[in-house]
Amino acid sequence: MRRALVLPIALLAALAGCGNSPSRPPVQTTAAAVTRFVPVALPDQDLYFRRPASWRYTPGTAPLLATISSGLVTIAIWRYPRSEALPTTPSELVTAKDALLAAARTRDPTFKVIQAKGTRAAHHPAVVIVADETVAGQPRRVRSAHVYGAASEYVVDAFAPPDQYPKVEDPVFRAVVRSMRIMAPTG
Repeated sequence: MRRALVLPIALLAALAGCGNSPSRPPVQTTAAAVTRFVPVALPDQDLYFRRPASWRYTPGTAPLLATISSGLVTIAIWRYPRSEALPTTPSELVTAKDALLAAARTRDPTFKVIQAKGTRAAHHPAVVIVADETVAGQPRRVRSAHVYGAASEYVVDAFAPPDQYPKVEDPVFRAVVRSMRIMAPTG
């Protein structure tokens, strides 16, 4: 009789222990796989682009238009209206690139340029900078595309831990910028 009671009491004790301490879901640190992109239209900001469907999308308030994130990888899209002439020629893009690099170095002493160039993106003049930086106290590789159009500077800041960056640079970061369409302001 004693032996028959031991098993049910042990089973009840084990079951009673389940659920007493709340367990937290594991923190996702790597970006979710991207199998498709979905369109995002921001007509009041003269901007259209495509984003990974499986990543979290959060609309913003100008100048931050949106954030797209998964794990420790984030894309922030900004729009800064400009009243001055936007850079269009190769020499103007070099001047813009140099000013952006100087500002980044002032802001972050850990800033280390990997690549910086004047180019075209979304069918508009652009400056693209790839650098290692510190973001919120954490080392990140950042791809910052500054696209000039529609009397504005659109900035796509995409950052990831250095070990994850190669996995998302072309299939996600560049794909979002390639999908951008900046429309002429109406009215």
